[in-house]
Amino acid sequence: MVPILFLITGLNTGGAEMQVYQVIKTLRAQKPIYRPIVVSLLPPGQVGQKLEQENIPVYSLEMERGRPSMMAIVRLNQIIKKENIQLIHSHMYHANLLGRLIKFLHPDIKLVNTIHNIHIGGRNRERMLRLTNRLADSVTIISETARTYFVESGTVRPEKLLFLPNGVNTKLYQEKPGAGEAIKRELQLPDTAFTWLAVGRFDEQKNYPNLLQAFQRVVQKEPDTVLLIAGVGPLLDQTKKLAADLGLSSRVRFLGYRTDIPDMMSAADAYVMSSDWEGMPLVLQEASSVGLPIVCTDVGGNKEVVIEGETGFIVQPKSSFALAEGMLRLLRMDPESRTQMGEAGKDYMQSTFEMDRVAEKWHALYKQVLEPQIQIV
Repeated sequence: MVPILFLITGLNTGGAEMQVYQVIKTLRAQKPIYRPIVVSLLPPGQVGQKLEQENIPVYSLEMERGRPSMMAIVRLNQIIKKENIQLIHSHMYHANLLGRLIKFLHPDIKLVNTIHNIHIGGRNRERMLRLTNRLADSVTIISETARTYFVESGTVRPEKLLFLPNGVNTKLYQEKPGAGEAIKRELQLPDTAFTWLAVGRFDEQKNYPNLLQAFQRVVQKEPDTVLLIAGVGPLLDQTKKLAADLGLSSRVRFLGYRTDIPDMMSAADAYVMSSDWEGMPLVLQEASSVGLPIVCTDVGGNKEVVIEGETGFIVQPKSSFALAEGMLRLLRMDPESRTQMGEAGKDYMQSTFEMDRVAEKWHALYKQVLEPQIQIV
């Protein structure tokens, strides 16, 4: 078996973390030649627990945010020797940088980096990736928009950069009979209310203030509507206060951390995203897989997931007016047209982003990187 070390900054619930989980799970089912090992720089979170439940070895380097650690390098070296690692696949900025340092120390190990977002934290980080670019055997990017940006900025050499999108296991998002109705009963949602759903961490990137200001405009014109927001994060309390200040306390439900997102999506009529930046949001792929029409901001790879006018509407970012107009446009469509839009999104996910197809592309890349040292069927 070929041991692959998946190196990632952290394993709390997020799009990149869940993508790593799904890729590993699918690859292991499709290609039993691989033996995945996962190493998190930070202490493992919910996704680490899910990996362990699948009997996948999970290690933590026990690093702290903002504090470099020589001991982390020592621990990682020990894991590499113990597991006889031949390929490292790193995800997210800090893990990508650490992977390049390990490649410098172990030139025989093959290294694949994956960049999950067009926004990686500023010019200094881009400069660090540019200076260490030669150490990566391949760099993958999850959206064409991000690929264009990183090539034009000189962050990654174009000959090393490969577009490989997020995959989604659409089977997980096939509606379970009664699941949506159970959520509606749990949350005591009015039968007549049009229900919006947003899922994501409460941080600057998601720009929930913009969403709340847009939703206030929507409620003023279409009062029979509800907004559900699932997630946690440092700006949660601040966002709750803003909802109260805007007079939306009875219209916005803050649901905290949920493990039943597919069921939540089944209970909603549409999905909305107000982000200021993204890579290729897995949550939009998940929403489309359920059959939800989408309103989202035109950032990152959103327009590669949502087809304007066919599977949803794409609006100007950082504009509550534009977001509200998009939401009203969708809400005021006749139900049959909205259903057709959702079904078109579902078909698009299955034909373009199905995880089985994406996992095959990862297998092809691993094979290309490892051969001729290791022959992979």
